[in-house]
Amino acid sequence: MKNKIRVALLVGITACRQVPPAFGPNIPLARQNAEEFFYSIGSRFTNIQRPPRIIHARSQFGHYALTPSGVYNDTSVWLSIGPDSSRLFGNEGHFAYDRYVVIARLSNTPPDVLTESREIVRLRKLRSNEYEWFTNVDVALGRIGAKDIANVVTAAIQAGEGRSAAAIRADYTASFPRTAAALGRLFTIDTLSATPDNEGATTYELAIRLTPEILKASMPHYAAYIDKYIGKGKYRITLTDKTGAHWFDAWAANYYMHFRVRSKGGHLAPLEGTVRPMPEALTIHLDLSMKILIFTVGWTDMVGEFNVIDTPHERGWAMRFAKEPEWRLPPTVGYLLKSSLRRPFQDQGIPVRISIRDNPGSQTLLNRRGTLVVEESGIVRFLNRLSGTAVGDFLGPSEREANRFNADLFRALRIDVSTLLQ
Repeated sequence: MKNKIRVALLVGITACRQVPPAFGPNIPLARQNAEEFFYSIGSRFTNIQRPPRIIHARSQFGHYALTPSGVYNDTSVWLSIGPDSSRLFGNEGHFAYDRYVVIARLSNTPPDVLTESREIVRLRKLRSNEYEWFTNVDVALGRIGAKDIANVVTAAIQAGEGRSAAAIRADYTASFPRTAAALGRLFTIDTLSATPDNEGATTYELAIRLTPEILKASMPHYAAYIDKYIGKGKYRITLTDKTGAHWFDAWAANYYMHFRVRSKGGHLAPLEGTVRPMPEALTIHLDLSMKILIFTVGWTDMVGEFNVIDTPHERGWAMRFAKEPEWRLPPTVGYLLKSSLRRPFQDQGIPVRISIRDNPGSQTLLNRRGTLVVEESGIVRFLNRLSGTAVGDFLGPSEREANRFNADLFRALRIDVSTLLQ
């Protein structure tokens, strides 16, 4: 899913040559902001060097994500024990010469140098079979303002309004040749339409096909992972308001990803009806299913709060899932008690927050944090074995190739945008 969201964002950002100037109030600052932004993100995927302790910790976190008792007392993982007996792990990274160097360290100091990152993982035991995970990640992005990021998104959406799909395609391939080539190894824009209406708005419909058969020539392990786990998976993401109006719709199946949005003046509008400002409080609906080993698992109708963060110095989204979805589970586990599946959605639910926050005079930070409470049981152990299999298949050669793909992509974006801002 992360790949799908990233591609939708990148296609939007690189839609037209009019978008790069939105990175700053003037061309010199736009060039500097874009350079730092893409350089910092791309650096985090470049030749990552992790010591054995971090490699081991990441593997254990993936293997015991839903059964934390298996890692809670592993002294080879944790760096510290908190006053409430919580287990703490942390790392920080920075780019040095030709590689991204990550070390194990606990720090409460936010990154203050371009490319630096900090991550904290906390595991707290609530009861004999209940545990709470908390993660917080900060990444330095340079001196770009949160408002500038919002302006880039607005410019990207507005750039296609009133233009034909053919004109948008031609502009993209001519203005962003390196980005198009980097993306083209895995993604092909199959359908692109921009339809104006009587409200003066434009509805965009985009279909992107995953092409692991092309990627395998240069990144065979990553291509095989996508073919095994991602390409055949199914998902749907929908944003609605309290009236039931749809503001965003994305779905995927059989190697295709589809996106549908409507905008006017660079601002999203409801997919049907009268144009009006998007409310800050929305509802997110998630459906997901995928096949792991011989089992198909997933859910339908996972509903959560979706709040837009829009302040002078911060832009982002805050979500909270407090309603148990309808689970899709194989018949072989139907006899197991399912009450533990409700536990993550009780109390505070599952909060997830993603934002870009600037602080004049210091680094702008991309922040991601979330909390998950799990109750161990037979059915959760079964799901953990499946998720651990998928994570285990990714760590190693697949992840190294995925990182190289991302590094190539952000390097291409950095060069293309810089060229347009000369």
